Amino acid sequence: MSVDVKMSTKPGVVAMRVAVNRRPAADPDRPPRERLLSAAEHLFGERSYWRTTVAEICAMAGMATGSFYAHFGSKADIFAAVIRRINSDLRAALRAALANAEENQRARERACFRAYFDLTSERPWIYRIVREAEFVAPAEFRAYYERLANGYAAGAAVAQADGDIDARFDPEVIGYLYTGLGNFIGMRWAEWTGGGRVPDEVLDDLLHVLAWGLPPRADAPNCLEP
Repeated sequence: MSVDVKMSTKPGVVAMRVAVNRRPAADPDRPPRERLLSAAEHLFGERSYWRTTVAEICAMAGMATGSFYAHFGSKADIFAAVIRRINSDLRAALRAALANAEENQRARERACFRAYFDLTSERPWIYRIVREAEFVAPAEFRAYYERLANGYAAGAAVAQADGDIDARFDPEVIGYLYTGLGNFIGMRWAEWTGGGRVPDEVLDDLLHVLAWGLPPRADAPNCLEP
């Protein structure tokens, strides 16, 4: 991994641009299926689904091409499995963050968003894979976001019951708000910077908006009132 330090346009902020080596070594100690999935994720992220072949996946995994079909039926099958593995890894990272967070919604939000952003900084190419899934594996694309949003919604419902957040709002709406915010903040500061870490002040701004919303100026008319 190489690290390139670049000054941010925001005063006092140093943005880290991390160029990650995306070509994993063919580790013979790892199970063959895991080696194939890891190689496929990297190649799909670098080249796209359509420009990646089964033979290239096997070569990166250090396996004979014929061995591929003992684990996956086709390139489409391994692409779907990659999407599911990315989602599983994200949700595992969120669960681990929650296990160590303080017992209040603001602390849980900070822990989960930081875990999400750090994982996407380590693997920034996953955004391209997920976007391509809308056309290659649309059912997996939808399930990817539904799994994340449903998990967030369940947490929001608990926070509402505890009195941490306003109970008037539909937990599913809150779940998709979290999903969208995490997706696009991560895309901007992790993927578009080649694996840069989402700055703490960006996370602070995000959490402030979640806690306080975007109220109008005190001297502005309230457009929400009839």
